[in-house]
Amino acid sequence: MDFLTTETPLIELIESILYIIGTIFAAILIALSISAYRNTKLRKLLYAIVAFLLFGIFLFYEFLEHSLSLDNAFTDIVVPFMGVSILVLFFMAIVNKK
Repeated sequence: MDFLTTETPLIELIESILYIIGTIFAAILIALSISAYRNTKLRKLLYAIVAFLLFGIFLFYEFLEHSLSLDNAFTDIVVPFMGVSILVLFFMAIVNKK
């Protein structure tokens, strides 16, 4: 069980695969949301589209940060801001009456 306590290539590979799967899933959700918006013209779906887009960008950046060891002060502010923005957009999609 020692391989679970240290950072191994297997765990890093699984983490990278999960980031990629999440990014692909976000892209699928963006496409489905755009299609639904074209059919219904519901303004709420615009909030969901932007939230899924931000989430996809967030996951892709996390993948790049993990793979390429990117680290700077700018991203330490932007990444949490993106998370908060995603939550606000989903909240707006739920609360907005139009």
